[in-house]
Amino acid sequence: DDGNAASFTCAYHGWTYGNDGKLIAVPYLKEAYHNELDRERWGLVPVAQLDQHKGLFFASFDPAAPPLREYLGEMCWYLDTFFDRREGGIEVIGGIHKWIMPCNWKFPAENFGGDGYHVHWSHLSAVQIGSGGDFRVKPDPNGRTLAPGNGHCVIAVGAETMADPPAPEILAYEQEIAPEMSQRLGSRLGKVKPIAGTVFPNFSMLRPTSRTIRVWHPRGPDKTEVWAWCYADKAAPAHVKEAIRVAGVRVFGPSGTFEQDDMDNWQGCTQTARGAVARRQALNYEMGLGHERFDEAFGAWASDHRYSESNHRRFYRRWAQLMAADSWPESEAAKAAAE
Repeated sequence: DDGNAASFTCAYHGWTYGNDGKLIAVPYLKEAYHNELDRERWGLVPVAQLDQHKGLFFASFDPAAPPLREYLGEMCWYLDTFFDRREGGIEVIGGIHKWIMPCNWKFPAENFGGDGYHVHWSHLSAVQIGSGGDFRVKPDPNGRTLAPGNGHCVIAVGAETMADPPAPEILAYEQEIAPEMSQRLGSRLGKVKPIAGTVFPNFSMLRPTSRTIRVWHPRGPDKTEVWAWCYADKAAPAHVKEAIRVAGVRVFGPSGTFEQDDMDNWQGCTQTARGAVARRQALNYEMGLGHERFDEAFGAWASDHRYSESNHRRFYRRWAQLMAADSWPESEAAKAAAE
């Protein structure tokens, strides 16, 4: 999952592809295929669009989809608060974690994108043993859920709220770099501090308790493969990176104290939703309904409280538009009509 390679070989039958996606070698091409296989035809399927933002690469097979910058819109700034806080950006620490959860992929995607409400209850046992700070205090009155558009979602707290793994090395580092971050990210950072989010549909990030980025790969309606990385500012000192890594392993990942709580909940929700009665019931997403507005200061639809399902509603609205549409332009028309 890291490093460089001149080619990639299928583990099943040994077909080998170059870095450009072309099929460059086939075992027994002469004997089995009689030299009649058209290798030019059977290369890897190319993506229609490929672009990056601050070292994060995104691809789409849809040529009608908008360019990446247009698709992200105001979400670019929110991504920068995670990944472009200092010169040099970020780097991954400690490799990748991969595991499979028996749940629908949308549960973790919506959770990272808007669900601060569950923390005080789901993760209370982890909080009581000292993992991830004290979430038993009264919720931050300046917190918001923010939806910059296209289904993207952000959870934010007030600018002065502590939102980092509670290790002395990390807290001291955050205080030290605060002026640099403010200069780099602008005045909006003085109003709000993003702590988690989801780039629609399935890329999520988290800042407090752990520094993690992950992709939720659907493996069917009731199975999700998680790819997760721990990250830190590339310019951070080695002892800070190590503190971030330790916090990440302790709290998130397949054995993390918080992650285990979440996985159990998501699995239970998925299993319950299979039932004959459950399938006939509408889910309740009313929290904060009618108490959100578009806020120019944030470039996003903003709730009036940190606890709200405003982001959930916008996430699923965009998902429903795409599921119902036969093409990207058709989904855009549905989005415009909904706004």
